[in-house]
Amino acid sequence: MIKGKDIIMKTIKSQVPGMSDQAYTERGNLIRRIVAQKKAEAAALIQEAKEEKALQRQMAKEGFSSDTDNINAYTDGEKYLAEHYGARLADQTHYESSEGWN
Repeated sequence: MIKGKDIIMKTIKSQVPGMSDQAYTERGNLIRRIVAQKKAEAAALIQEAKEEKALQRQMAKEGFSSDTDNINAYTDGEKYLAEHYGARLADQTHYESSEGWN
């Protein structure tokens, strides 16, 4: 009989000399829970690997080499600052040292 996530069994007669029937049953239940947990972890790893392969295929299809590159990143910051904040940028950099803020 199954109750929640725990498996509850009738007490099984111990097949190990010196171990009580109750301890034998609890040991069997613990082994079953650990096996179920390991199976779930393995299934999650397999699913993660499948998703990673699908992502790599999609990226190759779209022409990207790495998923860490931001395709929307603005790469010409100095030009942008000079174009939009020219006088203010010049005034600000006049008061700064090469190390940063003073």
